[in-house]
Amino acid sequence: MDRTTDDQARALLGLPMAYVLPATDVLTSEARRIFEVNVALARELTAQGIGISPIWERKGSRAAVRAATLPAAFASRYFTGGGLVVLGRPGVRTLVAELMPWMAEDPVGAAAALEDTLELWTAEDAPLRPLESPYGGHYKLLSLMLADIARKADAGLDTLEWIASLGLPVEEFCDDDDPPAAQIHERMEARMDAMWAQEDAWLESAPG
Repeated sequence: MDRTTDDQARALLGLPMAYVLPATDVLTSEARRIFEVNVALARELTAQGIGISPIWERKGSRAAVRAATLPAAFASRYFTGGGLVVLGRPGVRTLVAELMPWMAEDPVGAAAALEDTLELWTAEDAPLRPLESPYGGHYKLLSLMLADIARKADAGLDTLEWIASLGLPVEEFCDDDDPPAAQIHERMEARMDAMWAQEDAWLESAPG
């Protein structure tokens, strides 16, 4: 398989060439807003039997979310359960904001790490629902990172395991009393395998 090019990766992440990210405090504030808008909209639409993706995309000049048709169990990967709990923590949203430059500087690596979560939530033929917010060039990546940590935290990954799953040098984030990087990677891989197995079971047990 051909390696993803920088242009392909940027297209996948919705990240324009030479795009300059806002400051970390702005990203942190935007992460909270994205999370709160997503949860409020999901609660409103769930009552109508409509699911949404938590990943923000562009529709004209506005941000938009795509309809999702995943089984109800997947709500815990963001909108309820462990996903909701982890994204409700300010420290988690700050961490996501702090890691944004790492991901933006290596779009090919970021695309490889995040594509699985993007594909989970994205049905190409699903309609886009415009939001009130204008679209920012980093919104897709930021919302995708929020979706990724929510999904993996709900599946049992801790913070260091999530960082390792992104392909980042986890040893640079470790304290002296943390496990060795090799052990973190081993646990991460085992929990990722369990996550995929659980999600496969959810899909297989869905009616229709």
